[in-house]
Amino acid sequence: MAKKVYYSNELSRPWQTAWKAGKQESELRNHRGGTSGKIANAMLWVCLDFQDQGIQSIDEISPDNWLTLVERYRMGLTRSKNVISEMSIKKRKEALMLMLKALKLHSIIDFVEKWKPGEDENIIRWWTNEEMEAMNQTAIKMFNEGDRIERAIAHFLHYTIGPRRSDSALFTWERIDLDEGMIRFPAHKNRKRCQTKIEPRLIPFFERYKDIVSKHKDGDVYLFPKSRAQKSGTEKKNKLHITDATIANWLAYIRDKTSEEGNIEIRKFPCHSYRHSIAMRYLNSGCQYEDVAGVLGDTIATIEKHYSELIFTPAREEAWRKAHCFATKISSEGTAQPAFLMRDGGFRTHSGHFRAVSHSGVVDSSRVVDAGGFEPPAS
Repeated sequence: MAKKVYYSNELSRPWQTAWKAGKQESELRNHRGGTSGKIANAMLWVCLDFQDQGIQSIDEISPDNWLTLVERYRMGLTRSKNVISEMSIKKRKEALMLMLKALKLHSIIDFVEKWKPGEDENIIRWWTNEEMEAMNQTAIKMFNEGDRIERAIAHFLHYTIGPRRSDSALFTWERIDLDEGMIRFPAHKNRKRCQTKIEPRLIPFFERYKDIVSKHKDGDVYLFPKSRAQKSGTEKKNKLHITDATIANWLAYIRDKTSEEGNIEIRKFPCHSYRHSIAMRYLNSGCQYEDVAGVLGDTIATIEKHYSELIFTPAREEAWRKAHCFATKISSEGTAQPAFLMRDGGFRTHSGHFRAVSHSGVVDSSRVVDAGGFEPPAS
């Protein structure tokens, strides 16, 4: 987990006033609990970033000050040292706007509101089926050996339905029907329903884990109760379940342990890549966008927006076939037909044999999926 570098007690009195006004504005807009917390953090970062630039209060911000901060974000020149994406800068702009509106600083609102984010490269990072299965085997081995079984279950959950890590942290047993072999839950972010079946081979692990964890405090309610987690430092909130940061650490442990002990290197993608991997697994198998949307709890439009450029779908294949009518024709030479007569050499119909395509439209040969649905390991 990233080291914390922003603290509210560092705020000067004027910036403290702006931050508190922004938080109250967020509450008045009835932002959800998790969302309001993220907004409060974003406002804190913006306040301290301006303060670090020497801006003494929010009403002193000039157009140049705002544009300078944007460039600092893009160059990774703020405290975190991280390059901030355009969409993340947009979220910080929205946090700043809340404070400006709360304080009715209309002249500053005018020029901040005009700023529009540039386009981020839309990068979808996913693990191949081979990488995912290698991590499955690591998790199975860990569980059977009684080694950090919560981490194994967290992996199985994400492999199956790919919840956002905040949803995983507060996952309850009522969302899992082990008799039916189904997982159903509403995504906290948008309240969209997510549902899918559990692979039969994984159900016994969930059943055994439930027997174990139910004997611990709150384990009959939560998959990952705090009573089963390793304590580390002080806690700001008295939660009954683990934190989403713990989920991220557990999943990273499975990923890295697989690389260390196996014969395959698992690429160090973040835990959100479980969602991307599920989407690609479905789409590479010829499923439709609505199938993926039903599992991940995203809209069909969202799935199509992010993945349409990566998958050569059956519809695109058919369109290509119509546009290249001679592409499948071959010579009749050596057959009973006249040599001048072109014959149909056959066209490979859709069978899940997709190539993932980069956003530039260039075929990525490292993502060719074989007939068994497996992709070769990354080079």
